[in-house]
Amino acid sequence: MFANHSTPALLVNLGGAHLPPVALSVSSRYQVCVDAGVSAAAGFFDDLAAVGLHDHIACSVSMFTEAVRAGLAKDGASSQERVQACVDAFAAGYLGRIHQELRLFHGEEAGRAQAAAADSSPHRSTKIH
Repeated sequence: MFANHSTPALLVNLGGAHLPPVALSVSSRYQVCVDAGVSAAAGFFDDLAAVGLHDHIACSVSMFTEAVRAGLAKDGASSQERVQACVDAFAAGYLGRIHQELRLFHGEEAGRAQAAAADSSPHRSTKIH
């Protein structure tokens, strides 16, 4: 997804301001889309008691996709590939923020213990990026 831009988009590290941001496998060209996904995920946590994650992400992606299509059409630069790249970056930001919250909720130490156990397992899983 880096295309012509080799600098990755960044996700602010929720573990503290002293920690570096998390680099995503999305081009920095789409940073604004990543940031929109992060904002949408924050909205999910604000509405946690009222809506399920599946419904929230589906609605958020749908609204974002409509906005991107309208914006690109207005600029005369609309293509399915460009829309998809924007939606992918949005999803990376949204899911990245959810992932950060889950890691904070479960604690970094629990995650490290599970990772260590998986590394020593004869049936190690592969890392998905």
